[in-house]
Amino acid sequence: MATAPVLTRESPFARRLSAYLAERFPLASHGLLIAAYYSSNQFLARTLTEPGRPMHYDWTTLLGALTLLCFFFHLRVFDEHKDYAEDLVHYPRRVLQSGVVTLRHLKLLGGLAIAAEMALSALRGPAAFVAWLAAFLFSVLMLKEFFVPGWLKRHFLVYAVSHLLVMPLLALMVFSFATGRWPWEAPFWFGVYAWVGFFVTFNWEVSRKIRAPEDEIEGVETYTRVFGTYGAAYIVLLIRVIDTALVALVGWHLGLPPWFYGALVALFLVCLVGFFQYRLNTHRKTAKRMEIYAGMYVIAFDVILAVAIVARYGVRV
Repeated sequence: MATAPVLTRESPFARRLSAYLAERFPLASHGLLIAAYYSSNQFLARTLTEPGRPMHYDWTTLLGALTLLCFFFHLRVFDEHKDYAEDLVHYPRRVLQSGVVTLRHLKLLGGLAIAAEMALSALRGPAAFVAWLAAFLFSVLMLKEFFVPGWLKRHFLVYAVSHLLVMPLLALMVFSFATGRWPWEAPFWFGVYAWVGFFVTFNWEVSRKIRAPEDEIEGVETYTRVFGTYGAAYIVLLIRVIDTALVALVGWHLGLPPWFYGALVALFLVCLVGFFQYRLNTHRKTAKRMEIYAGMYVIAFDVILAVAIVARYGVRV
């Protein structure tokens, strides 16, 4: 069997960039995530502002989804710049840290992504542009670590929560793209679901930094290092209870059918399998499964709401 050629700094840039994206920003999984996230938030926004009208996708959906994809990419670029020195010590074989792709390359690509976000949101209208601008300015604060980097580094949980606060702002951006209304005009129940997005992402953030004891790396903060081998797993369970309760309240407000709540419970129980696998047989594979279940949970959560809204109000092609 032929082996893949080794990438070097002289390899074609398209191949080097593809390797970087596969490692740090896989387009297929991000595309699936955005499709689910955008659908649920868009359908909810339209259901609350235009009650009784069937759901549909249109040109604003494409504009908003592309803006969201570019936004997540520029967040990745910001993180790469912010964490480069630390990652160079702990992960020297990564595509970026090995020099196959450089920070200069990412700075250029991130700038293009931000320019695309600006153009797409402006094309949608002033409300979408203002909503994007609010989220963008917050992302700059994240890049600067709110001008207290040393303090945040010493408070791991506060660091994570402060950065995840961008998620409600992104939900409001979807609201403005979907409805053409200002973000502050979002109804109360949309605001509730915007915070569901925060907790769902928090669930994934904790899950992906759960490690078996033998895989802990000195100098690398993980939730298992901070809260103990099983403490982090219990935090994931607590977050999922909050998520499920909040979205159930949104479903109750919309008058969604009983199967919707059954699907939420079923999703919770499926993810509970991953928890027990890790809790009862702690090792590298079961720790990784916590992240896998969390990724599935993030996507399935949005899909369940989107499908329930379509089933309730119909869809227009």
